[in-house]
Amino acid sequence: SITALACLYSPEIKTGDATGVSMDLPATLPGFISETGEPDAIEKKLLPDDTQFAKRTYFTPTQDPTRRDQVHWSVVLSGAERKSIHRPEVCLVGQGWTLMSSTTRPIDLGEGRVLKVTDLYIEKAITLKDGSTRPLRGHYIYWFIGTDVTVPSHTERIWLTLRDNNFRSVNHRWAYASAMALVTEGFSPQEINQRVRSNEETMALLDRVIKATVPGFQKAFMPST
Repeated sequence: SITALACLYSPEIKTGDATGVSMDLPATLPGFISETGEPDAIEKKLLPDDTQFAKRTYFTPTQDPTRRDQVHWSVVLSGAERKSIHRPEVCLVGQGWTLMSSTTRPIDLGEGRVLKVTDLYIEKAITLKDGSTRPLRGHYIYWFIGTDVTVPSHTERIWLTLRDNNFRSVNHRWAYASAMALVTEGFSPQEINQRVRSNEETMALLDRVIKATVPGFQKAFMPST
């Protein structure tokens, strides 16, 4: 398939021992609790066995799921093979999502720290309990993390890989982090099993969770001890 070929023929990545991430995501955040997750079927199929994953779903701690906010988090760390890290768009398409738009934007982490990310606006047709089909949209935000660098795009990652291999003798063991939340406006809370949020509210939710999570796993932003 096109998805498999795109993952297979990604440019080769040399790996080293040092990483820019911890693979232990925070279990709790201010206002959120979480559950651990597992790689989905397409990730297991396409990515090498030595690829490492850290996955959590963060949600507001209410007993009523129709009042919850929910964010899916994932960190994927490359192994020895070249196809461990690739453009996330590849696997999103393989999961049935359509890309509506892609933008690069900054997220303010506070204290003068800014994280540049790629924000994908995506859409997927879902079938509801009554048998009707409706478009569901969401935001999928990602960025790439090297030994001592962070970039928002696949193109910049490849360029830095070549530059640092040749001129800095640094072989990045790349990871990519992603956070995803659904735009639930237009659905009832019972249909989507979440709180109803507009597009703007969903983006604000993602920024809030990213700001809280990044210092807990990304070494460049961890508090100094």
